[in-house]
Amino acid sequence: MEASLMPPKSRRDTWYKEPWLLLVAGGPAFVVCASIYTGYVAMRGADKVVAEDYYKQGLMINKDIQRDAKARELQLNAYINADFARSKIILQLSGKGSLPDNIQLSLANAAKGGNSVSEVIRRLPLKQIAPGQYEGELKLMPHGGEDAVRLFHIKLETTDWRLTGDWFDPGQKPVQLNAAK
Repeated sequence: MEASLMPPKSRRDTWYKEPWLLLVAGGPAFVVCASIYTGYVAMRGADKVVAEDYYKQGLMINKDIQRDAKARELQLNAYINADFARSKIILQLSGKGSLPDNIQLSLANAAKGGNSVSEVIRRLPLKQIAPGQYEGELKLMPHGGEDAVRLFHIKLETTDWRLTGDWFDPGQKPVQLNAAK
């Protein structure tokens, strides 16, 4: 009778065979492993979130807005064509008021080098060859082949005004820029 009144001896498993251990320690262990992996991915492919000269760029915003307004006031329109046969870029500019003798054309595009993508900016000075007509050298602009750049962000600017836009496939068709509204 004594044996029936006594509770049976419980069989204890070793600590690592206990099912509750997986639930209690498994969650935090998984989180630690996931955070280490996330840190590795972030360090390996880290992008620059903020430009190095972000403060300077922020100060320039008001100047850019004023230059866009000046281009609207002058009712500026530009027609740009790339002549790869002569390695020239040709610009037709029209608007109210006098036009400058020299203008700078900036061509920006994304370029892939190895594992990174960077922005390449080419600045081409344009000289006036006739009233409203400008011309510049295309030595730095890539052309031809399958790897040819198909999209440029362009800025036509002086110290007083600027015109901006996108130029799709410069080897095939010209682009027209109008003052931002």
